[in-house]
Amino acid sequence: MNVMVRDVGPPAAVASVRAFRDGLAFLDPVDLTDADRVDLIDELERTKRAAAAAQARMTDALRRSVHRAAAPGPTARRDAARSLGSQVALARRESPGLGDRFVGTARALVHEMPATMALLERGLMGERHVTEVVKETAALSAADRGEVDRRLADALPRLGWRGAGRAARRVAAELDAASVVARTEAAVASRRVSVRPAPDGMAYLTVLGPLTEVVGAYAALRTRAAAVVSGQVPDEAPHGRGAGAVAADTALRLLSGRAIGQVQPVEVHLVMTDRALLGTGDGSRTVSEPARIPGHGSVPAPVARSWLRGAGEGSVWLRRLYGSPDGRDLVALDSRRRLFGGLLRRMLVLRDDVCVTPWCDAPIVQGDHTHPARDAGDTTFTNGSGACARCNLVKEAPGWGVQVVRGSSREIQVTTPTGHRHRASAPPVLGWGSDPPSRLEQHLAGLVDAA
Repeated sequence: MNVMVRDVGPPAAVASVRAFRDGLAFLDPVDLTDADRVDLIDELERTKRAAAAAQARMTDALRRSVHRAAAPGPTARRDAARSLGSQVALARRESPGLGDRFVGTARALVHEMPATMALLERGLMGERHVTEVVKETAALSAADRGEVDRRLADALPRLGWRGAGRAARRVAAELDAASVVARTEAAVASRRVSVRPAPDGMAYLTVLGPLTEVVGAYAALRTRAAAVVSGQVPDEAPHGRGAGAVAADTALRLLSGRAIGQVQPVEVHLVMTDRALLGTGDGSRTVSEPARIPGHGSVPAPVARSWLRGAGEGSVWLRRLYGSPDGRDLVALDSRRRLFGGLLRRMLVLRDDVCVTPWCDAPIVQGDHTHPARDAGDTTFTNGSGACARCNLVKEAPGWGVQVVRGSSREIQVTTPTGHRHRASAPPVLGWGSDPPSRLEQHLAGLVDAA
C-alpha cells in the first residue's frame, strides 16, 4: 500500500491541475447521448496524452535543474541521474527503470523531436507511441533524430504504437545504418534470463539472446517435442502431452539439470497456513485460503496442495512461520540468526515480497538496514528491508532518507531530495487481499490521516 505525503501547500499551477483532476469525478454520463459519451471518452483520452506532454516538460526542467546542481565529475553526475530517475518514478507511481526511461524520453521530446512533442500535446499520439519512437532512434545523432521527427510527423497519428516503432526504426536504418548496426552488436551484452508471474499458477521464463541462437534453440526444442509426441524417443513417452507441453518440460528439465522423471530439487518458498495445508489449526480460517510465492503472487490452495503431493517422498521441507496475533504479519522463523543472510534474509524476502520502495516491484537482491548500520542501525528483522540494488544505492544519495514509521505492520517512509514523502507497507504474509476487511479499513484510514 503506497501513499505520497507533502508538508507544504501546492503552488497555483499544481492547485489548478489538482482542481481539474478532482472535477473529473463529477462528470455525469446520465444525461448524455451515446454520441456525447463517445466524444467525452475521446476528449479524456486526448487529455491524458496532453498531460503526458506536460509531464515531459516538467521532467526535463527538473533534469536540467538537477544537472546544474550536481557536483562535477562523472561519478557524481551518474549518481545524480540515478537519483533523478527514482524521484520521477515515485512521482509517476512506477519502477525506477521506467522513471529513467521517461527522463530520457522527455529530454528527446523537448530538445530533439518538436513535431512528435506537438502531436503528444494535441492528444494525437499516446505516451507509449512516443516512447517507441524515442527508443528506436536512441542511437542516432540529434540531427538525424530531428530528421526522423520531420519525416514521420504526418504518419504517426495514423499508426499504433508498434507501427510507430517500426516506422522510426526503418527511417533510422536509412539515415545511419552504422549506428543501428553498432546498437545491435552492443545489445548482445544485455542478454539475460528473466522470470515473471503468469495467471493460474504459471510463470514466464524468458531468454533474451542473439536472434540466431534463440531461434536455433527453439527449433531444437520443437524437433525434440515432435519426436516425443510421435513416439520416436525410447526414454520418454508423451503421456498425453502435446508438442508445446513437451517442449516446455524439456526446456525446464535441461535448464535445471534434471534427469527425465526427476523432481525439481531447487528450493521454492511457498507460504500457506497450516489450516490450508493440513486442515488443522485456527478453525476460523478456511482451508481454501490461497498460498503465496514471494515475488510471484498467490496460488489457489488446492493447486499448492497438489504441488506438494506431487513433489515426491522426502523432497518437501516444512518450516514454521510465526505470525502476529491477527495473522497479518510475519514476526519470526524457527531460527534466531541475526545477520542479513541465512534465515533472517529469508524472513525479509517472505515479509517484503518485492523491493520495499513504493511502486518498484523489482525482485529483492539485497538485505538492507533501513536505519543505516553506520548510524548504529540494528541488524534486526524490524530494521531490515528487502531491496533491489538500484534502490539500495539511491537511498544513499544526498537528500534521500528512509525510516520505519510503523513497526508492527512494517510501514516505511521514503523521503526524496525535493521533500516529498512516500509511504509503503509490507503486504500481509499471505499477500494483498488476505487482510480482514476491518483491518484493511483501519490501515487505509491511517494512510489518509497521515496524508
